[in-house]
Amino acid sequence: MPDLQALSQWDRQFCRFAEQQQLLKPKQLALALKIQRQQHGPLALILWQLGFVGLQHLAQFWERVSGDADPELLQDKAFG
Repeated sequence: MPDLQALSQWDRQFCRFAEQQQLLKPKQLALALKIQRQQHGPLALILWQLGFVGLQHLAQFWERVSGDADPELLQDKAFG
């Protein structure tokens, strides 16, 4: 697992979710993080674009975090 402190809160949460669900191999996560450093996109979407996680995983993650998060935070993340 990489040093999560350099990641956004959302990316850290997704890394923990992916680890709990055993979705990724270390090399897959390393590649996604390398791409993220270049493109600055959300880690979950980069992993999806690479085919490492499916839409069902993104939906499961979103359901988990949306139940616990502040609605304003969700809106800010969704639109910017």
